[in-house]
Amino acid sequence: MSYKPTDARRGERRATTRPFAGGRSDSGEAVAMLSRTHPARAAALPGIVAGLVGGVVVDAYLLLTVVFIMHAAGVVPFYQFVASGALGKAAYGDPNAAYLGVAMHFVVSAAWGVGYAYVAERTPQVRDRPLISGVAFGIVVMLAMQLVEVAANVYTLPNSFTLLNDIVAHTLFFGVPVAYIVRARLR
Repeated sequence: MSYKPTDARRGERRATTRPFAGGRSDSGEAVAMLSRTHPARAAALPGIVAGLVGGVVVDAYLLLTVVFIMHAAGVVPFYQFVASGALGKAAYGDPNAAYLGVAMHFVVSAAWGVGYAYVAERTPQVRDRPLISGVAFGIVVMLAMQLVEVAANVYTLPNSFTLLNDIVAHTLFFGVPVAYIVRARLR
């Protein structure tokens, strides 16, 4: 084993291994070091999978409650609303904007999943408590997406039932599934 300086100003030295000079190289340590130095790489696939699954689950819940039980919107207007985050109120004038809404929903869901997985990979307390972390994550997602609606000038103040439905959707049907999937895939 040899020693090389890591910071000449402080005189610190760290041990290094030299595989061809009697030291040993451990590939497990290399993988662990890579995931510590590049947590985004370690979080990408689990986050994408979790986000997409969470997107399907939350959509199923919202379509069931908003479209089929409350009859507040149809499937096309539901996804036109999602597209209105990018297109503004013009999304409601084009039924094809619903396709953009579906694509946007899953891209944003995957991005949120990667963000959660990144934090969970770096913070064991988040990863090891998926119920609490998932609920908190769902609230953050809901509030952030409402800010997007405000910025796109499509936000409407929800009544108490709609607000409760949004909280349940984003916490129990998006945040919690994402948290459990990320925990399972990061182990």
